[in-house]
Amino acid sequence: MDKVTEFVEITPSRENYLRAVVLFGRNVASYKFALAKSLIDLASQGREKVTLEELAVPFSNHLCAHLLDSPKQATSVSSRFLDACRAFNEGTLSQDQIQLTTAKLGFNNVIDAFHVVGSGEIPMRFFEDERKTSTKCIRLTQEIQ
Repeated sequence: MDKVTEFVEITPSRENYLRAVVLFGRNVASYKFALAKSLIDLASQGREKVTLEELAVPFSNHLCAHLLDSPKQATSVSSRFLDACRAFNEGTLSQDQIQLTTAKLGFNNVIDAFHVVGSGEIPMRFFEDERKTSTKCIRLTQEIQ
């Protein structure tokens, strides 16, 4: 039995689904870690929905902090978003600039891929993607709280 099956089928719990996303999810960079931490942070504040601009604050903070310890984050040769995070860490990009860049570039793949583990989505969702609706936000579910 593989570890993914152990986490999501043998003991299906909120904690194990989130752990499976972080450990075995589709994302190859640390974006999923930063997004998971950000969702937990926002849920602990009682937030139910957040815009990308609001999500950009904790997300960029977590990702920039992680880059200080682990500079290699992606399998691609370059990333404009990761370059911006590095520039922020070097002091050549302001807090406002990193937040704007994060809202524009930081969520390109991570939101769509977050709930994907193995060949499909886990049966529990930690947020609903409402970016293409009139609310243009991420709606946190009870499972993340």
